[in-house]
Amino acid sequence: MAIRTYQSFSGYVSTEPVTEPTRDGTPRFYARAGQKQSRKEPDGSFTKLPTQYMPIVAYGDAAEEAAALLSKGDNFTAEGRFRPVKYVKEGKTVESEEFEVWKIGRRRNDAERSAQAEQTIAADVPAETARRRLDVPPEFTAPSSSRPAAATLAM
Repeated sequence: MAIRTYQSFSGYVSTEPVTEPTRDGTPRFYARAGQKQSRKEPDGSFTKLPTQYMPIVAYGDAAEEAAALLSKGDNFTAEGRFRPVKYVKEGKTVESEEFEVWKIGRRRNDAERSAQAEQTIAADVPAETARRRLDVPPEFTAPSSSRPAAATLAM
């Protein structure tokens, strides 16, 4: 059996999302998403490039999920497909591309991660517990050594 794979898109919501029904009453989610760009230079540094923007759209259950999860400025990762679109704007036919979302998830940004870290520290949770991922069983973590490093190397 083959593993299903789809195209993905990650970025941030750059406009206020709009949720409206289609002509047949199906929920439709629409927003523009931004994706920050950079280029790695030969010396190892990165050069910031202009942000690229892409319309994202979702229908039905995916639209309801996106509307409940996302607002302007939120980071996300979505699964779906890029598809061509064609429409008339101010008398001119415009051919473009949009990302149709089938599944979407919200990603925490740096500020939210920092706030969570501060809450963990404020709750006086031991540092070892705060660093350990909850889904890693204790038998897979390395035991702490009570021997000094010099004694370990002298074998």
